[in-house]
Amino acid sequence: MRIFNKIVSLLLSAVIILSTLFAISAVSVFADTASITYSFTNTEAGYAQGTITVTPTSGNYGTYYLYWSDDTKALDGYSEIATLSISSGSEEYTMPEHTAIPADATKIIAVKASSEPNVADLTVAEASAVYSVPASKQLSFDTSDMLYSFGAISDPQLANDSYGSNSYPYDETHWAAALETLAKRGVDFTVSSGDTVNDQNGNQTYAAEYKRYQKILADSSYANPIYEANGNHDVWATPSTIGIPAFIKGTGLDSNESTISAGKAYFEITEPTTGDHFIFMALEGTFYTNQGTQFTTAQLDWLEGLLEKYHGDGKNIFILEHANVEGWGSGDKESAPYYYDLGLKKDNADVKRFISLMETYKECVVISGHTHLELGAQLNYSDNNGTSSVIMHNSAIGGVRRLVDGTIDRTAVLGLSEGYLVDVYEDCILFNGTNMYYNEIMPACSYIIPFGTSAIDDEPTTTEPTTTEPVTEPTTKPEDIEYIYGDTDLNGYVGVADATLIQKTVADLSSLENEKAFIQADVNGDGVVNVQDSTLIQKYIVNLIYQFPVGTETAVSNLSVLYASSASLSDTLTLVKDDLDAYYTYSSYDQYMALKKAYLEYNGAAEQNDAVADLTAKQEALYAIAGSRPSEGGGEITVYFTNNYSWSTVKAYVWGSAGKIASWPGTSMTYVDTNSLNQKIYSITFNYDDYQNIIFTNGSKQTVDIALSGDNNIGYYISGESGGKLTCTSYVYNA
Repeated sequence: MRIFNKIVSLLLSAVIILSTLFAISAVSVFADTASITYSFTNTEAGYAQGTITVTPTSGNYGTYYLYWSDDTKALDGYSEIATLSISSGSEEYTMPEHTAIPADATKIIAVKASSEPNVADLTVAEASAVYSVPASKQLSFDTSDMLYSFGAISDPQLANDSYGSNSYPYDETHWAAALETLAKRGVDFTVSSGDTVNDQNGNQTYAAEYKRYQKILADSSYANPIYEANGNHDVWATPSTIGIPAFIKGTGLDSNESTISAGKAYFEITEPTTGDHFIFMALEGTFYTNQGTQFTTAQLDWLEGLLEKYHGDGKNIFILEHANVEGWGSGDKESAPYYYDLGLKKDNADVKRFISLMETYKECVVISGHTHLELGAQLNYSDNNGTSSVIMHNSAIGGVRRLVDGTIDRTAVLGLSEGYLVDVYEDCILFNGTNMYYNEIMPACSYIIPFGTSAIDDEPTTTEPTTTEPVTEPTTKPEDIEYIYGDTDLNGYVGVADATLIQKTVADLSSLENEKAFIQADVNGDGVVNVQDSTLIQKYIVNLIYQFPVGTETAVSNLSVLYASSASLSDTLTLVKDDLDAYYTYSSYDQYMALKKAYLEYNGAAEQNDAVADLTAKQEALYAIAGSRPSEGGGEITVYFTNNYSWSTVKAYVWGSAGKIASWPGTSMTYVDTNSLNQKIYSITFNYDDYQNIIFTNGSKQTVDIALSGDNNIGYYISGESGGKLTCTSYVYNA
């Protein structure tokens, strides 16, 4: 049944009408020591807003804890609704507007206790008072009917602790705890409203902060996608010469191939089971969001085009955006803003256009962050009195700010880390405000949005009649020799080593073993073996193509050999763990997470027939993206530079969280080799834990600042010029 189209009996309808006349004051249910009444101010099912009153019987005054409950016990994973200390008469608690009755809730229980009760005591049978939620107010479904769920977070803001008041001392602890909450809750994916890092020192620590973000994620139990919007503390991700590649790799945006190609920090994804739309915007202005344009015309054109396209398609549209608009929407008071002057200015032309779009396309749900304000301040939900889309304010993972007597309290509190667990149903969306540190849903900060969608499988489809031509077997068979196209090293399967062997052969650093190796290497069938063949093999390994131009009848996947592998599961898991430790600065977020998820699934399990094959295939896919297996040596990396401008002197200026290696113009690089174009190649080796940025220079001309990814054996060559400095393109260096 749909939430707003329930069929109820005539008797129940009469009760509802009658109760409405009396402000929907429900009948109390008496238990041993107290009674509970609930006066709802919204008659629709699922809406909790209204006043709960607890009245102890004579002599039973004290502290009462209120909980949402099913027919047996308090709902798992929820904190108390409220705590009421009653010394005489009764006490009330008012549930805020738009708050939700949980999908599994049928009752409220009150438990009298001198301190927070044990979970085992939170039962209907042992409660001091029990209130039954009227059937007309309960949602017509339970959590088993959920279509999908996602985590919504904002502002992990991992920082260098030397920032003092500009950093949050529990940022890493909170991020780690939030990931465990998301893993335990089993969300399908997570979205962030931005400020992944702090970047208070700009390029000096930007890359190091992303590395810490990635390392904590790598060490966690969470292995599903995370998609991040770009916030004002992520501004270094905006100029392509500094941070777009680092932002994409650091936050996992390479989950979307078009994002890599576009080189922009704004993008969209589609939820696969329903077709719901998730649009991620990016602040493109300065660190201070109240100054100048934050959304370029190009980005707003892109947003408007998507909204026009998706309008009326029956799907939810979620927009992830970082900064709140001062005096409009959630996250701020409409008058006399509480927050210091950092909200988006609604008089700015770009913000005016954004507001206009949200007033036109009211079916959107915008999720913003930025303020760090605790959810308990109740500035979380707004549709601007019905004139706009729903604007949901999020708090912060790294450090929550409290509103005390109208003034911000920035005092860091261990355990104060907040976000949402979002449950999507056919008829509504539940935003469950959650303490991400303690993994507890906060009932007074959980909201219902009456927007609907449906599973793709449930949607009507039209099938056109088809005719199938009979399959005819060829009258002639190929030669008895079986050619495994792509297997250049003749080891029986196609892997990264085959592509590498071709590259070395072209560079006269190695050679193919025999005629069969040559035939198998010539995957495009043009009679020569060159870099084009190597590229096709790399695409085949990672499933970007599923056949070679020479044909498919004899091309086999590496899986055919991997399944026959004699390696034990325990040995393979050890190797995989080494790769996860080495590769956490992702060569590919998708490939890394696929390997991590498989590792978590098989670790500690009994031997399985396909486990080794599955793990090894995912390892191969990760290596294919990286170009090689990670080298030993912890954080030590070697960076290469191809001197395609024929500089007489080649130096590298390297700096990062440990300062700089040498004063300008840096350290002389070491000659390594000369390529086929007679261009000399140089290298420098250092520890990425200490140094994350590099400039190549001859002392007078220099490249732009380059934020390193942490991958080993990455090379650069000069490919252009911007603002008087030389731009670079990267490649994987193969010795």
